[in-house]
Amino acid sequence: MSHKTILITLLLAILLAACNENLSFNEEKTISNNYPSLLSQQIIEMNKTTDGKLSKEDFARFAEQIEGARIVGLGEQTHGASEVFSLKNQLIQYLHQEHGFEIFILESGMYEVNTLWQQAKKNQRIKDFADGNVFYMYANSEEITPLFDYINEQANTEKPLTLVGFDSQHTGELSNKNLINDLESLLKENNYTFPKHWPLFRQQLQLVLDISTKRLSAENESIFFAQLSQIQQAFLIISQQTKTENNSNNYNQAGFWFRISRGLEAQAKRQWKITDTRSQEMGENIKWWANQYPDKKIIVWAHSGHLYRTGYKQINAGQVVSEHFAEQYYMVHFTSNEGQFLNFVDMKIQDVQTTNENSFEQIVTQASKTDLTFVNVVPQSLLAPELTNNKIGIMASDYQDIFPLNRWDTKMDGVFVFKQITPAQYERR
Repeated sequence: MSHKTILITLLLAILLAACNENLSFNEEKTISNNYPSLLSQQIIEMNKTTDGKLSKEDFARFAEQIEGARIVGLGEQTHGASEVFSLKNQLIQYLHQEHGFEIFILESGMYEVNTLWQQAKKNQRIKDFADGNVFYMYANSEEITPLFDYINEQANTEKPLTLVGFDSQHTGELSNKNLINDLESLLKENNYTFPKHWPLFRQQLQLVLDISTKRLSAENESIFFAQLSQIQQAFLIISQQTKTENNSNNYNQAGFWFRISRGLEAQAKRQWKITDTRSQEMGENIKWWANQYPDKKIIVWAHSGHLYRTGYKQINAGQVVSEHFAEQYYMVHFTSNEGQFLNFVDMKIQDVQTTNENSFEQIVTQASKTDLTFVNVVPQSLLAPELTNNKIGIMASDYQDIFPLNRWDTKMDGVFVFKQITPAQYERR
């Protein structure tokens, strides 16, 4: 990996450590005999066809669980499980084809993904431009390539699966080379008056895009954030005046750049260790995209740490979305009873933590006759007193960090449980 990719990876690891709630249990208690019975009544066994896809009946059963949702978040404990990637690919295509979900929001840079989507509409293959611009585990994992190709196939149809990004940090090659010039061009088009210190500001902004972690002097830092605030206000005013523009993008261009500039502020403050609002701004980006497409249903693909209904020690994207859209947001988690995955930080294969009789994963897989099971969190029977009185946990992140099941309805709405997972097939470059 390049030096820049290593820096990005370290920043991601630090963020996810902050977002994820490690509540491993020290006490051993015997699980109530009633709980496995309660849980077994709620599981939905998923059957795969000979080509490894879910049956039409099981797709339909999943769709019944998310009925009424406008935004469906598809999480993942880590960015490196083959079966999770493949299943999410299937679910997205099914929801697009059969249930009218037409906006696909991916955990990658808002600026970069927007550029890739414009290229896709010009019949350019997304896969050819993804490396270096889309999060590397998505750009280079074999299981996700079919999804990119599907988006390409649909790009110029009557109902395309519109691809957008929502990450508030800008770490791709396209941002590094073109973002500042594009920002400046739009300001010029709207007769913005550039201050004398604009060349200095450009240099400072490039340092942010270069993922510099060295803080500016107090004076220069003050100039930087003041100028960024002025740009944000300019884009906000322009966006309110123009509303949604009648262009091929079908979104408010100035509003888009307002969100980009908000992301630049969050990125600078995070890299300089001032504060970390990355995931919160990601949630605001989801809200913004939803407002741009008010009649469209949306799928979001990201790490579960971003999508859980509540954050841990900080506001995450899922909390922003959940508070705004309430029951119109449905968060899907993915877990496994055993297996291995590719650790996206060090690119080494890692084992799923061994489960025990108090683990949700073991209870489900023992009760199910299939390799894949879905459990809807909503039924109140699954929030019974047995959960409060026993140390029952579900894996939340990296197939090891655990939080108690009696709080799972504050995090997720449904869970796919694999009996076993294998590492994602990463195409090393």
